[in-house]
Amino acid sequence: MISGIKKPPVLFLVFLFIFLTVFAGCTEEKITTGEDFSFTALDGEAKHLSDFYGKVIVLDCMAVNCQPCMFQMFELKKISENYSKNDVTILSIDVWVSSGETASMLQDTIDDFKNQVNMTLDWTFGLDDLQGTIQNTYASAGVPTLYIFDKKGNIYYSHVGYEEYSSLAAKLDQVLSKV
Repeated sequence: MISGIKKPPVLFLVFLFIFLTVFAGCTEEKITTGEDFSFTALDGEAKHLSDFYGKVIVLDCMAVNCQPCMFQMFELKKISENYSKNDVTILSIDVWVSSGETASMLQDTIDDFKNQVNMTLDWTFGLDDLQGTIQNTYASAGVPTLYIFDKKGNIYYSHVGYEEYSSLAAKLDQVLSKV
């Protein structure tokens, strides 16, 4: 220790660190624009994330051979039933195409929900490309992975794993309340 200079108390340094950590992000709102991507809809048409700007977008990165993804469909159906299609659109994209999943497998899954559970999955379904572009960008941590984009295409929320309707609805209500 240099003579005449006192060491600051450890408690003060801890407080300063916590203060700076907590409040450093409060000065500027961080907006992350989602990277646009293309996918093939089940009807064979090429679509882009940006085609849906102007609505809040729920992106569901899923796979037909993923059991939690199938349970997620029940929660997404509640979103579909409780939010206007003019305000919210759901995109369920099978991101395991590079692992062998196909359009016919995805269509069979949709048909199984209709025939076995009497539930129509009435939103946009599509497939990632063979290189796994969407998977690598949006679902590298696993499936299901959900994103909510605001009407301008900014990422508002993301979650890896199954998510209940109430949590998704709360996030949708928040983003819809912002003009």
